[in-house]
Amino acid sequence: MATPVRCQVESAHVRADQADALTALIHQLFNRRHLSYIASNERTWLTVELVQSLRRQSTVYRAMSSKTTGPLPFALGYFRVADGELEPVSNAIPLDDPEVLVRLLSEFIEPGARLVFETDTGTEAWTIAGKDAVTCEQASPAAADGGSADDA
Repeated sequence: MATPVRCQVESAHVRADQADALTALIHQLFNRRHLSYIASNERTWLTVELVQSLRRQSTVYRAMSSKTTGPLPFALGYFRVADGELEPVSNAIPLDDPEVLVRLLSEFIEPGARLVFETDTGTEAWTIAGKDAVTCEQASPAAADGGSADDA
């Protein structure tokens, strides 16, 4: 089960030619977000169908999946495209792997966008440099007692 993570998005300008495709992916993943609650015999073929659909819509996703399996970036369903910008629709999004989400978004978002994920264990800031080109900057880990890293 994905852990809720706070997410901030900075300068996430959607590529004009990709806005409709990104919106369709967002809706598809939001509608399928409860896949884990479906009976296992139906979940198997629904998962394969979703993976194949994502592979048809994204060359980046095609590179990180096989024909029948791959990461399922349901967190994308918690964003929206508004006025050409990508923005989260919730303070916290369910996220298993930030890199998968950011890599997938790199196909649809212009270079220079930054996504910051805050968890109980620390902060990761990801920058999109281009299609399937992302970098991660680890910020100081969060202190379990609520203090800052400067308290040491």
